[in-house]
Amino acid sequence: MKRCAEARLLGLAILIVAIISVRAQEDPTLDATRRRFPDVGAGFRAVRRGPDGSYYVLATTFPSNSSKSSKPATPPTAGVLVFDSQGRKLRQIPAEPRTGEIVSPLSFDLDASGHVYIADLGGNAVSVYTADGKLFAHFPVPKPTQIIALPHYQVAVSSANGNHLIAVYDVHGTLVREFGELADLSDDVEINHRLNLGHLASDKAGALYFAFRYLPEPTVRKYDPASGYLLDEVSLTTLDFQSMAQSARQEIARSASGKAISPHEIISSLGIDPETQEFWLALGNLLLHFDNADNVRVSNRAYTTGGTRMVPNFVLVEKDDLLLGNDPLGIYEFPRSSSKVHRPQ
Repeated sequence: MKRCAEARLLGLAILIVAIISVRAQEDPTLDATRRRFPDVGAGFRAVRRGPDGSYYVLATTFPSNSSKSSKPATPPTAGVLVFDSQGRKLRQIPAEPRTGEIVSPLSFDLDASGHVYIADLGGNAVSVYTADGKLFAHFPVPKPTQIIALPHYQVAVSSANGNHLIAVYDVHGTLVREFGELADLSDDVEINHRLNLGHLASDKAGALYFAFRYLPEPTVRKYDPASGYLLDEVSLTTLDFQSMAQSARQEIARSASGKAISPHEIISSLGIDPETQEFWLALGNLLLHFDNADNVRVSNRAYTTGGTRMVPNFVLVEKDDLLLGNDPLGIYEFPRSSSKVHRPQ
C-alpha cells in the first residue's frame, strides 16, 4: 500500500511539473526594458502622449517630507504631471491646484489642442484644463470613472452608477446622448452597476472601445460615438478562460444570498493602437495582443525589470513599444510583443 501511495504521489508530482512546463510554454514572458518616470509610483492612474509629444501622467503625489509617524506638512496632491521624452518634469495640471479642486481622479484624456479632461470620481465632476494648466471648464457628472475626449469639446464618460455604459457630454455639462447596454449580472441594481465598470479607449477614427472589468468572459465592445451603434464585440469563451469565468460567476452568485461579494477583476486594462486598431488586454499579468480582425496574435506574462509580476491598470500603445503602468509599481516600458507566439485554443 505504501509503495502504491508513493507511486501515486510521484505520478502527481510529475503531472504538476508537466502542467507548469506546459503553462510556461503557452505563456512566454514579456520583460520590461526599463522603468520610465521613476518619480511616479504609488498613486499612478494613467499615462498618455500629448499632441506636443510630451507625456502626461495622472497621479496622486505625496509630499517628500511626509512619514508614517508624523502628519505631512502638506496634503497629497492629485493632478496631471507633464514630462518630456527624457523624463524631465515640465509642469503640472492644474498649474496652481486649489484645495479640494480635484478629489480622487481615476481617468483623464487629451484632445488635439492639448486640453486635459479629468474624471474626478470623488468630486462627482469633470474638469477641463488648458495645456498650460488653467481651468477651462468644470461640470457635474455623477461618479465618473473613465473619460475620452471627443471632437467639438465633447467627452465620453463611463460612470459607476450610469444606466448605460457610456454617456456623452458637451463642455457645458449637457448630456448629449447615452448608449451601451449594461450586462445583466445581478438582480441587485447597485451590484449590477458595480459589475459593469470597465475601461474606455479610442482609436484615431474616433471609435470607442469598452472593456468590461468584471464580466466573467473577457469582453470588449466597440461603439460609434456619434450614433451609439455597436460596431463589434470580442468575447473570449475558449477553454483557456473557462475556469476563470466559472470562478467569477460563483462569486457573483453569492450576492443572490445576500452575502457581500468581492468581484474577480477579469480585465485589468485595455490599450489601443490608434493607427492600426490593434489592441492589448491585460488579464492579471497575462497580456493578450489582438490584431484588428479580433484575432489573438500573442500572449505573454508581463514582468518588471526586477522580475516582479506586472498587473497593469493602464496600457499606452506607442509605435515601437508599450508603457504599462501599475499602482504602486510605476510605469515600465515593454516591447510590443515577444518573439514567441501563442494563440489560445
